[in-house]
Amino acid sequence: MQYEVTIGIPVYRAVGYIRQTMESALCQTFPSIEFLIVDDCGEDGSIAVVEKMQQAHPRGKDIRIVSHCRNLGVGVARNRILSEARGRYLYFLDSDDIMEPETISKFVSVMHKYDADVIYGSWKRVDKVNQSPSKDYIYPYQELLKPDSLAMFAFKNYSSFRISVCNCLMDVSFLREENLQFIDTAYWEDLAFTYEMVTRVKRSILLPDVTYQYLCRPGSLSHYQDREVLQKNEILNNAQTIHYLKEKSLGLAKEPYIPYLCYNLEMNSFYIICHILKNRYRIKPEITLAEMHGIIRHPMDLKDILGFRKKLFQNILFWLISRMPSYLSVSIIGLLGRIKMIL
Repeated sequence: MQYEVTIGIPVYRAVGYIRQTMESALCQTFPSIEFLIVDDCGEDGSIAVVEKMQQAHPRGKDIRIVSHCRNLGVGVARNRILSEARGRYLYFLDSDDIMEPETISKFVSVMHKYDADVIYGSWKRVDKVNQSPSKDYIYPYQELLKPDSLAMFAFKNYSSFRISVCNCLMDVSFLREENLQFIDTAYWEDLAFTYEMVTRVKRSILLPDVTYQYLCRPGSLSHYQDREVLQKNEILNNAQTIHYLKEKSLGLAKEPYIPYLCYNLEMNSFYIICHILKNRYRIKPEITLAEMHGIIRHPMDLKDILGFRKKLFQNILFWLISRMPSYLSVSIIGLLGRIKMIL
């Protein structure tokens, strides 16, 4: 490899943020970094900002821009980075987020020490949507050095462990040997990728160091919910990603983490349906009861679930709800949503 690390940044309509994102990447204290930028044809001047930095910055020679012929989406852009990265390790950075200056140095040091497949760092959430205070998400230091140990930790601690492709350093050889790819969808492509990746990882480390600032901003793909009208296809695309992961889970039925994985997928489905019910007058066209019923369907057979040693009651409950008639299934989900005070 020509570099020790590739920082991959897909860029699409980020003109108000890309400069500070690039500056945080270019200010890394680690010397051997390729900055691989994918122009996904946002046509808002974002790439012009990057090109000026390429010409003027002392590390400009290490900035490489590759362009799509048209907008293809973030999943395709990240696959382009996966295929073209010249670094031994890969770090994805969203075009509106910020890295801390020592991020790559810390990660590479741990990578070398443990010969890991992936290193995760802690992160800060900066909320520009609801203007709520920033919040740090600190992971406990964890050495997960056996097969399935990362998957078990990730699925068991789903509410506190951010399933994301950002703020982790990944071994490029591992990614390519496992043929890991992003699915072609506009929403939750990183969720699908990470759910699959953690089941393949054999050696990983979690760090308590805050190494990333995640910006929640109006108008981003992950925060489309602030619009007055929500498009049905956008919500069903999220549901389709969860369905994809449910199909994948069928091949993992004997793994020790599968009860947690199934429960997490069903909870994602539950929250999607609650979101639909809460915003049913904003969603155009209407999402039907039958479509909602399809979202909640449990991937496993009852006989498989009865063999679970963990999350047995929760998985049986979701299995029963998913096998009821549509109107009854959705009604019970609505009732549970009100009990949990999300409706």
